[in-house]
Amino acid sequence: MTSYRVQRVADEIKRIIGEILIKEIPDNQGNLLTVTKVNCTPDLREAKVYISIYNEDADQRRQSLRRIIRHGSYIRKLVGSRIILKNVPLFCFLEDDTIQYAEKIERLIQQIHEQEDIGESGTKRTDPEY
Repeated sequence: MTSYRVQRVADEIKRIIGEILIKEIPDNQGNLLTVTKVNCTPDLREAKVYISIYNEDADQRRQSLRRIIRHGSYIRKLVGSRIILKNVPLFCFLEDDTIQYAEKIERLIQQIHEQEDIGESGTKRTDPEY
């Protein structure tokens, strides 16, 4: 269980990094970037920053994440200038693939429903209930 202070710092870091990604390091590939979660260690020396990158192309998502990682020290410097902490955490940027996973599950559910809609006769049902 994380302490209240650690959680507040993590939330503030999440907000600040989100602003930085929008204003200071805009994504020129047209990806939608969202900082979904920040997990800090209890001593606030390290933080895992989960970023959701919305794009169908996996290569572009990887390139965006690499670009963010390359700018990691600059992002840390900007965070340090906007928050008062004894030590600014070292950031480990990770892709949060929850959106892609949810879309995959949704597609599988749709396939199951489509297979159920195809009745014994091999034709698709057109009942308005479905």
